[in-house]
Amino acid sequence: MRRASRSWLGLAAGALLLVALGSGSSSAQERDLLPVPDLPGFKTLKADFHLHTVFSDGEVWPTVHVRDAWRDGLDAVALTDHVEYHPHASDVGVDLLRPYAVARPLADELGIILVPGVEITRPAPGSPATIPVGSGHFNALFVTDPKALEVPDLQEALRRAQAQGAFVFWNHPGFMGTLEPRWHPHVEEAHRAGLFQGVELVNGKDFYPAVYPWIAEKRLTILCNSDIHLPTPPRAVGGPRPITLLFARTADAAGVREALVARRTAAWLGDDVWGAEEHLRGLWQGALAPFPSALSARPGQRLVVRVENASAIPFRLRPHPGPAWVRLEAVTIQARATSLLYLPVARDAPAGRQGITLEVEVSNLHVGPGQELVVTIPLEITVGP
Repeated sequence: MRRASRSWLGLAAGALLLVALGSGSSSAQERDLLPVPDLPGFKTLKADFHLHTVFSDGEVWPTVHVRDAWRDGLDAVALTDHVEYHPHASDVGVDLLRPYAVARPLADELGIILVPGVEITRPAPGSPATIPVGSGHFNALFVTDPKALEVPDLQEALRRAQAQGAFVFWNHPGFMGTLEPRWHPHVEEAHRAGLFQGVELVNGKDFYPAVYPWIAEKRLTILCNSDIHLPTPPRAVGGPRPITLLFARTADAAGVREALVARRTAAWLGDDVWGAEEHLRGLWQGALAPFPSALSARPGQRLVVRVENASAIPFRLRPHPGPAWVRLEAVTIQARATSLLYLPVARDAPAGRQGITLEVEVSNLHVGPGQELVVTIPLEITVGP
């Protein structure tokens, strides 16, 4: 649950509606493929596992989220309406299996993996707050009986989700900017009992730096979700949406579950990606065409190297110190584009064939708190007269 997600998209959605009404025409919806490379042995899936519909406090029919996900290049989504909160109950009822049933035919038609889910919300809106508001919200994926989770005690609700084989993660530890992310006693109790396995490192537009150390310390799966209650506007209007990257053995619901349990995920928001070093290194290696194997230059010349990035993720390069006679200038390898890398060669560069290895920090690929991915670029440069 995140009421703030209405505000950050409200203006964008309104602008989108005005454009649509003013155009006087309609066109076929297009999918942005949003290419991200697969890793060896794994298919990279793009997902959003926190979406609300009119079956709780959202303002959209379930199929709207599926169609928006298809347009945005996603592969998997979960509709996660509140177990306890149903402000539209007089219009649509309170059967939380219904959103999945409504959306499933369209998801199958569009090739979207639809995961059943709900949000366990404590305290329930309108009830006495015995814990900090927003700190007791957990999404349960792959549930089979949402009604059984509607019990007063948070720990009991989580135990019942576990009994259904659910994958459970803690939502928005920094709820709506009103809550400082803390490892609360009720969270510790649930974690110690093995009642949840992941946490939202990103919710909406919010990245939680205080949460990042918990990923390794508590062995939690990284989640990155929109928590949206409205139609999701296209990127041109609303900006990039938060995406959970999964490195799955199979592109189906079973593959999604296995990747979540195995903690093979990463968070992607805008240009930034947070995840395990092995996974982010795989994204770097899979996105770029091979660098030229041999280059030639004269002393005092600036070498130009063309680099093709097939991925929708850019790479911001911050070179480490290297050989005194040649250096790589800081640059961003743009997404889905060919970029130019510039390497000035000193006037006193040694003549002949030189094999060098440049060490570079990719400053938007984060492999831990305060740690960015470091890669090497091997080059062979022949310096001639």
